[in-house]
Amino acid sequence: MHRLDDVQARELTLAAVGAVNRRDHQWSAEAVRCLAGDERTRVIAIDTCAAVLLRGVPRGALAPSARIPVSVPGEDALGTAVASDLLSGLASGDDQRVALVLARLTEEQQFAAVLVLVRAAAAWIDTYVGIDGDTVDAYYAISKSEMT
Repeated sequence: MHRLDDVQARELTLAAVGAVNRRDHQWSAEAVRCLAGDERTRVIAIDTCAAVLLRGVPRGALAPSARIPVSVPGEDALGTAVASDLLSGLASGDDQRVALVLARLTEEQQFAAVLVLVRAAAAWIDTYVGIDGDTVDAYYAISKSEMT
């Protein structure tokens, strides 16, 4: 497997979001598995999803005690709780909190949390703006090429 650069990791994250919106959940999960397997790409995926989910909320604008709920039907409670912790940490500008949350998780739990964020971002886009061109373009460009 070749290592993704930052731009490729962001595009793969958008492609995973687009795949959820196109109901290609299997491909989306495979993309998330690829992203979650490396610390750098996992952080990029989390940041990319947070940019969608926290649109309009400046980083560091919320109090450290604030909690942003994340709810994705069909996802386990741990994955949604971790996703909520990650978003809350990012929104309050507490990078140390985000790092601590990720450090306590197993690889499978990190995958579950990133998958929840991808699905939550897809739901946000679907609900509020409809599927956008970037996620569709990224999905079609990457899903049709061989993921390595």
